[in-house]
Amino acid sequence: MKKFDLIFISTCCNHEYIYKLIKSIVECNDSLMVCLIVVNQGGMIIENIDNTVNTRIVIIDHKSLVNSSIARNVGIEYLIRNKLAFSFLCFPDDDSSYDSEFFNAMNNKFLNKDFRNFIIDVYCTGTKIFFRKVNYSNNRLLTKFDYDLVGAVNIVINYETFQKVLYFDTRFGVNAKYGAGEDGDYFIRATEFDDFYYCNELYNFHPSGDSKFNLMSYSQLRLRMINYGIGCVALLTKHKMYKSAFFLTFRAIGGFLSYFLKRKFYISLTYLEAFVVRFFYLIKFLIFPIK
Repeated sequence: MKKFDLIFISTCCNHEYIYKLIKSIVECNDSLMVCLIVVNQGGMIIENIDNTVNTRIVIIDHKSLVNSSIARNVGIEYLIRNKLAFSFLCFPDDDSSYDSEFFNAMNNKFLNKDFRNFIIDVYCTGTKIFFRKVNYSNNRLLTKFDYDLVGAVNIVINYETFQKVLYFDTRFGVNAKYGAGEDGDYFIRATEFDDFYYCNELYNFHPSGDSKFNLMSYSQLRLRMINYGIGCVALLTKHKMYKSAFFLTFRAIGGFLSYFLKRKFYISLTYLEAFVVRFFYLIKFLIFPIK
């Protein structure tokens, strides 16, 4: 059985960023035994990628485009089938990246025999501006109600907990039946077995939400908002977190009012529509629960 300190599983549908992710891992890691598994769905070949002393790169060319949870499960199936053991597992997006401080901090975890599960910080690429600021002290014990702090990109899960959770729920995720919530679902299921802690010593990078939204048309932004709402309401009702589902639903009203007062009427209307959609699906999932 091959043993790694750290395994990354990333999916790729767009080659704009994937080489930057690979480069950031290869060039910044000189202390850990690492494996990066890329599930490549873009139809284009990822070329000129070589293993190093510390880092092994595995490219899985998946023929068909699948939702984000199925794609991650392809990577998970690979590591299980090939009996890859590890201490920690991460799920970066193809537009994520790392620096040497991440690997130094991970090495300190090994030196201190600290093998807990972590939710880590994410900074906007090229900055120290938080992608999503966490107002917790370091080493804060998290609960399932902290799901909104979690994206797949900031989960660092240990081998023992992973063995209890294994696969993503393929009903959740980008282009899935419920268009979001796969990361929160994975986190909530994991907390049923073991503890997670917020760790501000570990971090990675991700393009800012504003920079991505600015490139979207109104129809793309509208669709993204709707899919997010459906996915999160589905997630929360699946786990019987009904108060959180009601809060998420009515929070869209706050977004509507905020952007209306800023005279950003198209975005305010998107939030109003999001409220209607969330409320509809909240009622639906209360009547017909997701198992």
